Amino acid sequence: MADTRTPPLPPEIERLVSESGGKIDSMGVLPDGSGFATASFPLPKDHWLTQPGHNDPPAPFKMGTIDLRRREWAEHIRAAARYAIRASTMNGAIEDFDPDAMVQNMVIGMLGYWTPDGDSHL
Repeated sequence: MADTRTPPLPPEIERLVSESGGKIDSMGVLPDGSGFATASFPLPKDHWLTQPGHNDPPAPFKMGTIDLRRREWAEHIRAAARYAIRASTMNGAIEDFDPDAMVQNMVIGMLGYWTPDGDSHL
């Protein structure tokens, strides 16, 4: 039976999280008796997400509506974006997610895994 008591958080972990502006989201005891904690941290003040700008799309694969491939590409990109959001939020279970993880997952969704053939092989 798993231990349901919440272990005390080591002071150095509590200090590290606090000094970084973070907050402890959850903690507990694992079946082997060890403990865990998850924490959320604010984005750095200079993070790309919060930078001012006109937000012009980079459009590296730009194709206008006269291009017959556009509908097919748009559907593939939608599928990649859905994958990125699901992968970054554990299928919607995490509401406070990392935008950098979403970007990385979008790349994987568009191009495949970082392997010679793009497949996971797991």
